[in-house]
Amino acid sequence: MDKVKFLLVAVLMTVTAIMTGCGTSTSGNKNVAVCFPNTTPSWERNGSALIKYLEDDGFIVDMKISSTSEEQVAQVGEALKNKPKCIVIGAIDSSAFAEVLEDAKTYNVPVIAFDRIIFGTDAVTYYASYDNDAVGEAQALYFETVLNLRKGGGPYNIEFFAGGTTDNNSHIFLKNIMRIFDPYLKNGQLICRSGQTAFDAVTVKDWYAENARPRIKELLNKYYNDETLHVVISPNDEIAGVILEEFKRAGKPAPLICGLDADPIALDRIRNGQQTFTVAKDPAVLTLKCFRMVKAVVEGTVPDINDVKTYDNGVKIVPAYLCTPQIIDKSNIQDF
Repeated sequence: MDKVKFLLVAVLMTVTAIMTGCGTSTSGNKNVAVCFPNTTPSWERNGSALIKYLEDDGFIVDMKISSTSEEQVAQVGEALKNKPKCIVIGAIDSSAFAEVLEDAKTYNVPVIAFDRIIFGTDAVTYYASYDNDAVGEAQALYFETVLNLRKGGGPYNIEFFAGGTTDNNSHIFLKNIMRIFDPYLKNGQLICRSGQTAFDAVTVKDWYAENARPRIKELLNKYYNDETLHVVISPNDEIAGVILEEFKRAGKPAPLICGLDADPIALDRIRNGQQTFTVAKDPAVLTLKCFRMVKAVVEGTVPDINDVKTYDNGVKIVPAYLCTPQIIDKSNIQDF
């Protein structure tokens, strides 16, 4: 579903909620709120899938879509005034909700954090996500194998990109990548010619792919005029696409490069040998798990949980269900 259609669905869901009395708080109602960004195609797919699961089960969905953190916080506040039976938040800024979620506690509304943990509040009831430690680990282990690093392969030039600062997952991905790559950077099997390995140096602001373009241009011009950049760590498929465009413009061979989200255009690049692999966070898997969480809390039961120690949001350990990510490369893309 393209962005226009997704936004149209959001508007229709909001209008439906208003017309059917979403503002009432009657016993046994199935009114829920979902507040998602529209910043990447993966969020659009997740939102569309979650709406379908909920509507098919008879839920009335107040769907709110936002482009900025400020807009999203305001929308969460509006949704909570309607006293839904549950609210699902895919946070743009994981640290922005402490104040507004006081209303969730006042109205006794369960809060489910979707894909991104929400910090600084005890109002978060559950967290539905992928195993984010495993995402970064999978990216690094794939290259460790392909480059034969355990058996002394190299040296290879490598550069790093990370996701947006306000998304805790970005930090987790890079932390696990560097945990595996640090020994090879120290012994010279991997060489980062820019020296830019710290998160603040490699983050792509707001996950917006175009924000990666100036930096990859600078890296290629400054450090790789006479050197080959063999490997690039990209935090998602959109950013990988921008990076590959700049390699092509510079007349340089495409590097080994990873991604995340299994975007259709990235799958085409993998088939064509342009992108090495992506990590799939299948929206059908995660949104189905989130739907079951919503259903459980609305019905007053306890949802499936498989992690009760990892996600400390600064106030509480948030019980979570973590789905398993999947590496997709040329060898298994047909099955995917």
